[in-house]
Formats: sequence, C-alpha cells, structure tokens
Amino acid sequence: MTDEGKEQQRRGREATTAAILDAAQELFSEHGYDAVSVRDVAARAGVSHALVHRYLGGKAELFRAVLTQRENTILAAAPDNPDLLESTSLMLRQGLEYGRSHIRLIVRSAMSGLPYDRTTGRFEATERLIELAERAAASAPPSERAAKDLDPRIVIACVVALFLGWGATESWLRPAAGLADTDDAELLDGIERVILGILREDVPGLEPDQPESP
Repeated sequence: MTDEGKEQQRRGREATTAAILDAAQELFSEHGYDAVSVRDVAARAGVSHALVHRYLGGKAELFRAVLTQRENTILAAAPDNPDLLESTSLMLRQGLEYGRSHIRLIVRSAMSGLPYDRTTGRFEATERLIELAERAAASAPPSERAAKDLDPRIVIACVVALFLGWGATESWLRPAAGLADTDDAELLDGIERVILGILREDVPGLEPDQPESP
C-alpha cells in the first residue's frame, strides 16, 4: 500500500472511530449503560458491530473510551493553567456549553448504580482542580489555613457536584426557580460567580473577589 493509501486508511479509521464514540455518547446518556448494547451503538453509527469490537473493544471498553474522550475535552480547556479560579472557569464553561451529553452520561450512570470501578477509574479534570486547590492551600499563611480548614478535596467535590447537578437538571431548575426566561449567558455567568465564590470562601491562598469600582 502506498503512503497516500495508508494515510487515507488512517483518516477513514479515525472518522469511523469518532462516529462510533459519538453514537455511544448519545446512547449511553439517553438510556444508561445497562440498556445499551454494542449492536445499538453500531446501528446508530451506521457500522457493523464487528467493526466496533475491532476498533474499540466490548461495551465496557467503549464506555471508558467515551468517558476519557469527553473528560479530556474538558481538561484541555485549561491546559497547564496554574490558576485554580481560571482553570475552574474555563472547564465549567467548556462543560456547560459543549458537554451536556457527557454530564448526563455521568449522572445517569451514577444514579443507575454503575460502580465507579466500571468507569475509567479516574476523572482527570477533577484531579487537576484538586491539585490546584491543594497547591493554593499550601501557599497560604498558617492563619488562613487554620481559618479555612476544609479539605480541598471536599471543596472541589462539592463544586463538581454543583456543576453536574446543574448540567443534568437545568431543564427543571430553570422553571422551578423562575429562571425560564433568563438569558443563557446571564445564567452561565451567575453559575460561574457562585462556584468561584465557593472556592474563594473555602480554599486558602486565593485572592478575594474585588468589588467593582463605582
């Protein structure tokens, strides 16, 4: 096979793999892990189930591949950014603007009782935020660390829970809170302010929010 033929084959495989992962993302988020088969994913992607097995493995491997791909997209929104507040803001916006299907997949899988050890075994965006929170806390004066004595892992876990909860239940929360007619951008700005406020309040070593000049 010529180099050009090999390149076309590589691109074809990449496109097919992307289509399979997109189909799996949609189905897992719509129906949950247990209700979806490899044949369902293959049918949605327009390929044979044998090709799915060949490219990505069985259902467990396919599920983990979907989680990894979407998690990497959120993590990539703040590559190597050492600032906790900026990284949180960038990841939050990436997730809520472009990753709703991923959020629904995580929430549906957790609520249906799928054990954590059936996932990828790690969520790197969350780990990154914990790393940055612990770094900020370590740089704070002892008096501030004593005043804000929450484990940074708990703070980040609560922030992630708020992010997931809003992303999964917004269609109910907006009318319930009288926010049905509120502009999307205004809502996202508000959620960001709340989450960054939690971090400033409970993680030592962060600059307090500065009031706007009159």
